[in-house]
Amino acid sequence: MSDERVQRKVTVILAADVVGYSTMMEGNEEQTLKNLKACRAIIDGLISEYHGRIFNTAGDSVIAEFQSAVDAVVCASEFQKAIRQRNDANVEPDQMHFRVGINMGDVVIEEDNLYGEGVNVASRLETLAQPGGICLSKNVHEIVSNKTSFDYHDLGEQRVKNTTLHAVDVTLEGTNKRKLSQAQQIQKASPLTKYVAVATLVAVVVAGGMYWFVFKPDFTPADQSKYAFKLPDIPTIAILPFRNLSGNPDHEYISNGLAENIILELSNSEDMLVISRNSSFYYKDKQVNIQEIAEKLGVQYLLEGSVQVSGNSIRVSTQLVDALNGKNLWAERLDEKLDDLFRVQDKITQKISEELEIKLNVGDQGTVWRDLIQDPAAFKMVVEYRTEFQKFSPSGYKKAEVLNKNLCERLPESFMCHNITGWTYYIQSALGFADNPQEALKKARHHANKALEKQETANSHGMLALISMKENNVELAFKHIDRALELGPNETDVLAMGGGMKLRFDPENAIILNERLFRKDPFPAPHFIRNLALNHMILNNNQKAKAIFLSILDMNLDHAKLVAEIYRHLSVISHFENDPEKAQEYTELSLKKQPSQTITAVEKTYKIWKSQEFFDRYFQALKSLGFP
Repeated sequence: MSDERVQRKVTVILAADVVGYSTMMEGNEEQTLKNLKACRAIIDGLISEYHGRIFNTAGDSVIAEFQSAVDAVVCASEFQKAIRQRNDANVEPDQMHFRVGINMGDVVIEEDNLYGEGVNVASRLETLAQPGGICLSKNVHEIVSNKTSFDYHDLGEQRVKNTTLHAVDVTLEGTNKRKLSQAQQIQKASPLTKYVAVATLVAVVVAGGMYWFVFKPDFTPADQSKYAFKLPDIPTIAILPFRNLSGNPDHEYISNGLAENIILELSNSEDMLVISRNSSFYYKDKQVNIQEIAEKLGVQYLLEGSVQVSGNSIRVSTQLVDALNGKNLWAERLDEKLDDLFRVQDKITQKISEELEIKLNVGDQGTVWRDLIQDPAAFKMVVEYRTEFQKFSPSGYKKAEVLNKNLCERLPESFMCHNITGWTYYIQSALGFADNPQEALKKARHHANKALEKQETANSHGMLALISMKENNVELAFKHIDRALELGPNETDVLAMGGGMKLRFDPENAIILNERLFRKDPFPAPHFIRNLALNHMILNNNQKAKAIFLSILDMNLDHAKLVAEIYRHLSVISHFENDPEKAQEYTELSLKKQPSQTITAVEKTYKIWKSQEFFDRYFQALKSLGFP
């Protein structure tokens, strides 16, 4: 008998096949195969585009794996849309309709093929799907429901081939919101219906692949090469089952309920990926180390906890760890009177969820803001405002403007009202959304000063530094940014502003701030990632710069000007590295994204920067590459 251990992993499986394929083959085999080939060209291309891998194509079926549930669902919707468009352009005998099932589960790896329950469940979900439709497992729906804009229809638990599955339809054009027969339906019950939902604090800062800056670990880090899934560009976390330390098995439901409540609460956030309860609770009472759990679930962060009940008191201890970097990030111990279990659970859930959101998404400045505001609903608005603001896009600006208005209606004339109003006017001026940019900049300064009158903060000084730089008052700008760094040396937004400003005049010291930003926050806004890459480029660290620029492109940004800039920098790096073919490719991509860019306009951007020797070579490269 072989002692070789069976290789397994958790992955996302997409299963698709043609409706009525056998009948089609019986009617006209040659034409059916021709139509299948045309459809497969569409499907195969989209699976590749969304980072999937086809591993089985028996007959009319396609089975593929994805590392991201979101990618799998978006890919499926896109290929159903493309097939529908093809059908509209063809006569009925040449039309084909596909059903799709998507599941996330455990599979067995055998060379390039995958087997096991994860694949079987996807195939069974496919049989449940409508023609032209997509049917998801519950765990896939839990992941994608708040991260996509689709409508979903919960079918409840279904019996398929002697197996019970909880299925969810994706509502697509051409499909119906169906009601299944009583014989098919199995009564649903949620153990969490008694719990009261509390507001989730949302913040998004996205980036990709920034893991160079690792501190001395507190424990052996997880091995990213062993991860079952590629880490996405948002924080990933698993809430592990809380341990019951009470010595009374009757209290098990309290520890389970707390962990479930936190999972439910955090899953409402669009800006972090939270592993489902089923996957996290698989590790209950199992002796498995943190690193292995992180590798199997494909997460960077894990929350551990314990519950101890004594008489009428409850103590909850929690610890947040960064498994990838081997760091203990945060620990908390909460003591409460057990007079009302559900109230206590909600209070503890809110506290822990809030701390996790701040730690993973907002950073140290979140604690400052929360303490200043003292209003959970208003604090939520501020965090959401920051999320939209840092998109630096028209759509983000519009949402930020609405949040600004709502906050000021709730907290008129407050420090935070003036602070974010200042930022709103600043972004109006900086991104050209104002009819009169200079007037918008004046208003930004007015509100920043009003905010400082009410409360001196690093954030307000940072805003005034940027405004002063826009007004070409470099001395005043540096006075404000130095004060901001003094007040908030660990605030990620301040580090980003400081790194961006000092990059212009002192790149050797700017790199310290820009790298510290990534140590504090591995998911900053794309403009801040750009600053770090350009900083390395100016210091002649071209390989690091190129890797960071490419990671920004992996984010698929809806920001043509920034993407064009990234391609332009990559074209210059390729020119420096004597790779004319790649340099020309990046040049064409840059000009395609922003045809209006000229060398003269770029020179104006960098005319007051200190590193003129670098920029002389930079502009010479642009001329050689044919930039207008």
